[in-house]
Amino acid sequence: MRRIALLAALALAMPAAASAQARLMVGGGLGTPIGTVADSREAGMHGRVGIQIGVPIFPVSARLEGELHRLPETGGDNTTMLTGTISGVVSLGGLGLSPYVVGGFGKYHINTSAAEAATSNGIHGGFGVSVGALGFGGYAEIRLVNIRDLSGDLRYIPITVGFRF
Repeated sequence: MRRIALLAALALAMPAAASAQARLMVGGGLGTPIGTVADSREAGMHGRVGIQIGVPIFPVSARLEGELHRLPETGGDNTTMLTGTISGVVSLGGLGLSPYVVGGFGKYHINTSAAEAATSNGIHGGFGVSVGALGFGGYAEIRLVNIRDLSGDLRYIPITVGFRF
């Protein structure tokens, strides 16, 4: 009976796996530090590239992203962050204009003028909207990022606008 159930589950999963779509995403925007980090850093810019993998009829997908952030310090130097994240994306439906919720975790390599470069863990969550059809379109989203650092939490809000293919 278990073998029959396993074969039935595989038979149902095969068409879904075969119809999985991967979309390349490229974007960029502004990042604003918040909390105590805002005392020593100003708003900066970031660039993002990623791939989102999901099944068109299923509202949940996975996203892998790499980002480069630059936050100017009040003393004239820059804080740079190179990040790698994995996220879950839940689509809230819609035709043409589709809102979604995104959340996940990642590794954040932070290089500041005041300290040695370090890699820390972090989490993020936010919401966005995608527009377009037939494999090409755009997206805009806002996130809250919290990075656990040895000196405390580093928080910032990136606002991203980009294209998906």
